[in-house]
Amino acid sequence: MDEPVTRIPENGLGHSSESLSNETMSQLLEITRRMAGEQQLDHLLEVILQESTRLMQAERATLFLYDAATDELYSKIAQKSEIGEIRFPASAGIAGFIARQRVCLNIPDAYQDPRFNPEPDRKTGWRTRSILGCPMLDIGGKLVGVLEVLNKQGGPFSRNDEYVLSVLGAQAGVALDRARLLEEYLTKVRLEQDLALARQIQQALLPRDVPRLRQFDVAGWSEPAEATGGDIYDLFSISGNKLGLMLGDATGHGIGPALMISEARAAMRTMASQTDDLSHMMQQTNQLLAQDATEGRFVTLLAALVDDETGQVAYTSAGQGPTMLLREQGRRLDMLDPTGVPLGILPTFNWPARQVEMSVGDIMVIVSDGIIECVNRQDEQLGEERLMKTIGEHSEACAAEIVRAIATLTEQFADGEPFRDDRTAIILRRTSQHE
Repeated sequence: MDEPVTRIPENGLGHSSESLSNETMSQLLEITRRMAGEQQLDHLLEVILQESTRLMQAERATLFLYDAATDELYSKIAQKSEIGEIRFPASAGIAGFIARQRVCLNIPDAYQDPRFNPEPDRKTGWRTRSILGCPMLDIGGKLVGVLEVLNKQGGPFSRNDEYVLSVLGAQAGVALDRARLLEEYLTKVRLEQDLALARQIQQALLPRDVPRLRQFDVAGWSEPAEATGGDIYDLFSISGNKLGLMLGDATGHGIGPALMISEARAAMRTMASQTDDLSHMMQQTNQLLAQDATEGRFVTLLAALVDDETGQVAYTSAGQGPTMLLREQGRRLDMLDPTGVPLGILPTFNWPARQVEMSVGDIMVIVSDGIIECVNRQDEQLGEERLMKTIGEHSEACAAEIVRAIATLTEQFADGEPFRDDRTAIILRRTSQHE
């Protein structure tokens, strides 16, 4: 049967303060002071449980927090109990009734109440006799949790106990809400600091100095969609007046893809110090990624080798595209197809290298799909045609200016629409021909 309940107004005060003795009032003020001084949520929970037990002369206390996202009540601390976290629907049991009805509930004999769940008693060997519970609300009247005290020493809880607990619960609700907000804020700050550091590290991996070539002009640029990204590019000198370049794109964006693409760059760099065989570089990098990649993760990557002595250019592509070759001052466009599947999918695969003939004025355009698939407010994609038109208009410019034109194009096209993917580009332009 239902027990008598005391409905709690929004401020948590159901009686006149005259019903509180001076001693009780002093104790409540001291408890409120202690709660106000606790900044950590777990420590605050311990204070509320300890002080509730002492103030109400109970054997123990239980505190259930309300999870609005799942509409559940859960306890992070079970005082003097070996039970871990308890989680249940916010409409279930005695605590659920208190939460839903926003009432103070006084039950002199728990086992006579059909809402009582005796299972915890059976697990611990402890016996619940009486229960007094009240809701904990924030300053705006929203549910924060439910506070219960169990087994009052010397008999059941009194009417005055209901009022004392309701006052304590009101103060605890405000303190818990403040501590939870502070904890969420500090967690966000720490995450933002970690992401800022990760971005700083990732940006440091981008080439600082562009190698100077006699027959070619090269430039690159990368901008993540979030603090960290899954794109990267690299330009590095190889013995014998050769330039190595790569552009890679790991699936997704954020910390995980950033780590994966950084691993790919490190592997390619290491292999480039030992060989100029593009196919071998790709095979060894793939073996490393295939061992570490989780299901559904992979890297698309294009690597090229530019010989500044002979003017020869070779490339191999693990699913990276589009890669385009603009010829004859923009009047002709050749597409450079991938030579194999993305890295990290198959443990063994062969990516053959292909030779590319570049005449003076030809421009090789290597971009990630974040540029081609950049969208505007009307959800239209930038596309290859707009990109190549812009590059054609700057075909006489240096590689760095063409890269800046690509960045400007995406900014103007998006027109304030957030970028959904990382944007990366490399421009390789042949400027002269030496016999």
